[in-house]
Amino acid sequence: MFFVLNKSHEYHELPKVKIKESIKNKQFALMLEQENGEYKESVGELPTEGYVFNANKSGCTDINGKIISNSIDYDYETYTVLVDTSKTSYCYLYYDIEPNISYLRINDNGNFLSKNLVGGMYRYQGIYTDDIRNYICLGDNCCDTTECDADDSDDMYRIIGVTPTGELKVIKKTALTDEVQWWSDITKDIKWPQSLPYQRLNGKGEDGTTEPNYNDENSYYYSLNKNLKSIIVKEHSWLYGDAYSTNDFGYNGDTIYGIESGKSEAIYHNQKDIQGSPTGKGVWSDKIQSPIGLMYISDYYYAYITSEEYVVNSWIHISHNQSTNNNEWTMSRYGFFPSGNYYIAWCPYSYGHMEGVSLRNAFAIRPTFYISNEIELTDEGTLSNPFRITGVD
Repeated sequence: MFFVLNKSHEYHELPKVKIKESIKNKQFALMLEQENGEYKESVGELPTEGYVFNANKSGCTDINGKIISNSIDYDYETYTVLVDTSKTSYCYLYYDIEPNISYLRINDNGNFLSKNLVGGMYRYQGIYTDDIRNYICLGDNCCDTTECDADDSDDMYRIIGVTPTGELKVIKKTALTDEVQWWSDITKDIKWPQSLPYQRLNGKGEDGTTEPNYNDENSYYYSLNKNLKSIIVKEHSWLYGDAYSTNDFGYNGDTIYGIESGKSEAIYHNQKDIQGSPTGKGVWSDKIQSPIGLMYISDYYYAYITSEEYVVNSWIHISHNQSTNNNEWTMSRYGFFPSGNYYIAWCPYSYGHMEGVSLRNAFAIRPTFYISNEIELTDEGTLSNPFRITGVD
């Protein structure tokens, strides 16, 4: 039997157990980290902003006060604490101050940073204005802002959002100079780890493998400075579940993320039947570990506000981050396109909407990656005074 604390802070009753008098009627202690690094017991709801659950410190004891191993777990996507109550009588739930979430919220003067319903990630959402403070400088000196003194600086990135554990998801402000085909043969079903954008970003695998090749001098990852490499989450598990659905996306990031992550059904046209119609239906939620990816379709739709007209005006659109109106690839495949008799993948077009286009097209790619939660932020996050990071040697 499990005890569940969910997002709405509903406390489900524990089964009746014999407990010591000293801990009677006191089944849970909510411990919040203070500014001085110490913990103080708090009464009330689970914290939802500015704190991150400390799974290593949290734990439960039996009626004799003995610590029970593996008695507690935490779902970071649903903010749910899971406790095996068949053996426990008292639990300590520790929450640490998350400096990155806190710092970003302090500097978010326009309330552009909001938490999406699925996955619990904080994201920057809004139409393009200089008021959205999500610029971050990641230059060779990591991170001297003089390296980002131009609007088209190669060292300027923008923060897509911050995960519940404090990792920053960032996207390069400008695209790489070379446009890349997804694949040259449009008759083949190519997955993300085999694609040319993947190879350009993470290195072409040796002996035909799809593992990142960190020694490929032609890759984007190889070109990065050592300080930046030291804080990139090198083995991030990227989702590349197929994102095609027969239903309209409805410009809804939560719906799309559910498909990408395999939490809801996705339809992928991976083959043809005898009549030439596409077949293949099911949940596709493959993952690949690599340092660099591209934005998801969900990243794109999370970034706009509430209606279709704002999609092209969202801060993440490439036309608002460099002088060209290039189309750019996402990580997501579409599958077989029957009327064209070829395979296609997803691309946000210059006019804003997401389109499935032939793999043979050469489009822009903007590297996207996650930064470790071990760093701390300084400065304002504006275009003229972007965030920089501390904690890097």
